[in-house]
Amino acid sequence: MVNPLIVGRRRRPSSSSTMADWLQLPYDLVVLIANQLFEVVDFLSFSAVCRSWRLVYLNKNWIPSHHIPWLMLGEYTEGDVSIRQFLSLSLTQSKVYKFPLTEANGCRCWGTSHGWVVTLSQGFAIRLVNPLTRACLNLPQHPMLRTHGLVEVDWFAAIQKTVVLKVQDEFVTMVIYGHNRCLAFAKHGDGAWTDVLFSFPVCLINIVCFKDKVMALTIVGTLILIDMERPDCPRALWLASPPEDEEGWKNMYLVESSENLLLVLRYNHHFMFKVYKFDILKRKWMAPVDLGNSSLLIDDYGCTSVSACGYFKPNCIYFAQDNLGSSVLPQQEQNMTVYSIKDHNSVDYQINANPTTCYACPVWMTPSLW
Repeated sequence: MVNPLIVGRRRRPSSSSTMADWLQLPYDLVVLIANQLFEVVDFLSFSAVCRSWRLVYLNKNWIPSHHIPWLMLGEYTEGDVSIRQFLSLSLTQSKVYKFPLTEANGCRCWGTSHGWVVTLSQGFAIRLVNPLTRACLNLPQHPMLRTHGLVEVDWFAAIQKTVVLKVQDEFVTMVIYGHNRCLAFAKHGDGAWTDVLFSFPVCLINIVCFKDKVMALTIVGTLILIDMERPDCPRALWLASPPEDEEGWKNMYLVESSENLLLVLRYNHHFMFKVYKFDILKRKWMAPVDLGNSSLLIDDYGCTSVSACGYFKPNCIYFAQDNLGSSVLPQQEQNMTVYSIKDHNSVDYQINANPTTCYACPVWMTPSLW
């Protein structure tokens, strides 16, 4: 089992001149070397070599050109310890890391692109947890979630989706909750949730930040702009209709990719996908497009765009399915589907990980140390 913050021991410097030269490299050169590392675990090993190399970590000077997301798998126990598994698809190989993460014990989880995992406990407590540093931030408890007498499955479904967005350099946590899939948000330091008002019936399924604007998607594919700058209260504004003549899709996702707003449609038939690009001037979705040198990472709750490198191939979609029907049944087998947009075919890969005991909802998250 990996301790995320102690992945290597400091070795006593050798008496040879070669080792002494490595340990006495100029700091700027050390930073340059560190930023050639894409995997967060590799950087942690790098920072444990010696005191001067650890300064890169302490000064937060690690800014790699690629951020490689992890797939957070389900929960299982080793003795009395709750373990969370994370699948890393690095430049050369796939590897499953196992972290003791009591902060997420028995919780439903959602991944984010900013290093946090959002957790929901049976007591309706909502928190942001960093799996690497174990840092936790408590979010306000929404009054609509304080209903008494709910059974286990009901608490598990009280929140359908949670995202953490960076809007105008400020982190905002947004939740889609309740049977009507309403929307509320809380900024860092808020003591309460702010509900978004709708003047028309909606049932939201997805939220994304695009060019510092918050966009939402309804269950029928309507694109909505969430106006958070109104002096009275935030409101939702209709923006665009769904693509014409599209039917039979299982789910829809919004994602920003290469400065474009994309709509991804997932179909039941062999996990087929279609990708549309939004034309801001015409306010409509353009014909299906490819992803160029990008890849999309999708779970049941969201979509993330990454630059293709290493394991992630260009113009492909990596889909981790949640086949869990409720919160009480474990997911014994975990698979990932890789779909090629160019070839219109998919390949299933089985994830080599310990069987989970409960709440097996694989989600993509991007690890971060700060």
